[in-house]
Amino acid sequence: MTEDRFEAIKVGDEAELFHTITAADLDVFVKLTGDDNPLHVDDKFAASTAMKKTAVHGMLTAAFISTVIGTRLPGKGALWYEQTLRFLAPVRVGEKIRVWARVRHKSPAQRVLTLETIVFKESGTKVIEGEAKVKVLKTRVKKKPAERPGARGAVIVTGAGRGIGAAVAVQLAAEGFPVVVNYSKSRAAAGETVGRIEAAKGRAAAFQADVSDRGAVKEMVGFAVETFGTVYGAVNNAAPPVESREFTGLSWEDVQVHLEVQVKGAFNLCREVLPLLLEAQSGVIVNISSIYADNVPPVRLLPYTLSKAALVSLTRSLAVEYGPRGVRVNCVSPGMTDTEFIADLPEKAKMVERMQTPLRRLASPEDVAGVVAFLFSEKAAHLTGENIRVCGGRVMA
Repeated sequence: MTEDRFEAIKVGDEAELFHTITAADLDVFVKLTGDDNPLHVDDKFAASTAMKKTAVHGMLTAAFISTVIGTRLPGKGALWYEQTLRFLAPVRVGEKIRVWARVRHKSPAQRVLTLETIVFKESGTKVIEGEAKVKVLKTRVKKKPAERPGARGAVIVTGAGRGIGAAVAVQLAAEGFPVVVNYSKSRAAAGETVGRIEAAKGRAAAFQADVSDRGAVKEMVGFAVETFGTVYGAVNNAAPPVESREFTGLSWEDVQVHLEVQVKGAFNLCREVLPLLLEAQSGVIVNISSIYADNVPPVRLLPYTLSKAALVSLTRSLAVEYGPRGVRVNCVSPGMTDTEFIADLPEKAKMVERMQTPLRRLASPEDVAGVVAFLFSEKAAHLTGENIRVCGGRVMA
């Protein structure tokens, strides 16, 4: 990859060039543009006007602003798309000019520079002043062969002891990513997930952390860096047990339990890994929500659905803020999935769900894991801020 010139440019940077206007310059300009106004080419005519002597075309002088922009500031890749000009004094053939530009403003998101532009005579008199806007285009270069995913760092998967989290951890490890298997209480289950990964020649390590505890999450990210070198991404999957309860029987503490684990937990992990992703200018975050966040929710599950909806909003906000800096943030929203989470549901309820799903089956944890792995791949390089539903067509939008 070539150096990105735009990244190195700072507000206040300056560039300049000097040029002596010659008769040859004037002849070329007249031939090119057809502008043979006698004010510029006929000494006798010019003498009969207030100009007294022929003056160089103002746009010929201004053309050297293009030279500064295209060759010096910003230089290669500059697309000069807007310019204001105020012509303050004439320039004569034989006079030396100084063309100067300085960066007034830099917009990283748009890759646009606003430049103050001034042309001086050798005496210091201003000839032209104005403002330019320049977009710095990226140069497309042939990509190097894709490096092994693990070389980019580990992925931390929360709530990865069982169910969807375990399937995601196993799938990402199969794709070559080192995985930190986070758990809160189920140490044995997390150990089983690590065992499955290692048996398949993958790399994984378990780490106990309550994701609602910012300090514990910070320690987990430090562990990931110490163990695997750096962090490439995170999957926010952790969720507390769900209880079916009428709204009138809920306390705010019941709601807070879900907000603490699902929303605050995701906030904490994103907050800790983002500095690493931003430093590398690449990385992926995936939040596990639910189709119930944007569809008709099931009754008596308000704390759960409220938290899942918040995760969708978090996803979009981070995608907008950090997309310009190389970080992709997406959401995966499963429908009813065949995990321990639904083990106590009546079989009739599961059967009804299957029959209302076009594919006539419930999702498996591996179905969800496959979509998460896709979002971590180069095939999803232009996807961010999306909410991908994995529900067999139960919800279509």
